Amino acid sequence: MFADDDLIYSYTRAQALADGVLVDLTERARQCGIRYPTACTAGLWARIQAIPEQDRDLREVAEAVRISAVLSAMLEAIRQARGTDRVAFRALGAALWAQCGPGDTAAPVITIMLEGED
Repeated sequence: MFADDDLIYSYTRAQALADGVLVDLTERARQCGIRYPTACTAGLWARIQAIPEQDRDLREVAEAVRISAVLSAMLEAIRQARGTDRVAFRALGAALWAQCGPGDTAAPVITIMLEGED
């Protein structure tokens, strides 16, 4: 339908990370055994950072625990799904989904989103 020269604008993953539309979780994901670059949407990141008042003194720890909860739930969903590029799961009291697809260089990347985000 469209030739390559018809492309007017492309918003890259690198731009989304630089703009804060996506938040890089790659290092934490690697610690959980995930080998692809991993990011979450700003909407999910806001939920991760919504630390209850009683835990504010331990903000870094609480944030790390919440990130681990999301990544663990995603890994479990991936194990159960076997062979799909998209999984749905629950973590932090929210419906989430993750998509594995080509990044800016066509290498696989994972993006974790709240239900309804794309």
